[in-house]
Amino acid sequence: GAQVVLGDLADGNGAWRSAVAGADTVVHFSAVNPYPNATWAESAASMSHAFNIFLAASESGVRRVVFASSNHVMGGYKDLPEYGLVKPDSPPMCGTLLRNADDLAKSGDARAYAAAKLAGEQLCRALAYVARRTSFVVLRIGWCQPGENSPSTLSSAGVPPQFQTIVQNVSASSQQENVDEAWFKNMWLSNGDFIRYFDAAIQIPLDPREMRLVNAMSGNTGMRWSLTETERVLGVKARDDSSKPL
Repeated sequence: GAQVVLGDLADGNGAWRSAVAGADTVVHFSAVNPYPNATWAESAASMSHAFNIFLAASESGVRRVVFASSNHVMGGYKDLPEYGLVKPDSPPMCGTLLRNADDLAKSGDARAYAAAKLAGEQLCRALAYVARRTSFVVLRIGWCQPGENSPSTLSSAGVPPQFQTIVQNVSASSQQENVDEAWFKNMWLSNGDFIRYFDAAIQIPLDPREMRLVNAMSGNTGMRWSLTETERVLGVKARDDSSKPL
């Protein structure tokens, strides 16, 4: 029963706008490069995607906009364990600087990628003040891999191998890898929790002009991401844990 509309979100007056008019909900995932090795040019283009669709949704009176943001908006906290729990209202620290030089070369530092996500979050926040009918929910997604998304395939690189930049091998340190691998495994988002979070983000009652932002990870043992706000806002408790078999 789905209708597929082909369009380029970089074109603010593209054919896709007809699909927005009359829609109940917009769920925005689009990015030119949805991985941490995105360039600044790709980041700028991804910002255009988000800005165009959010403005169109607000102007058309769409009831709900759900934005798939990213953990990389807060990635700097990886190297600040003394900070404790990372909450939705913690100050942004864009980018995730991997300690292993080889992984960093292949996966990037996520700064440009995270900047586009933060810009999208801030536009949602601004539009919430002026929208006629639209409310906004932003989910800062953890690591949700393509396909089966098994915790066993999470690694210190933070990016699936098929999407990494090809580079010559450089020096590596197992101690450095352990820090990064623990960070990424503890932000895993299972397919089941992913669906439950997005279902709730679409359906929860919000007044027009309201905006909510929460973390979206599974309930991983030992993680530093706060899900208290997620449970309160979405009414959903994560069921899965990267340290336990599915």
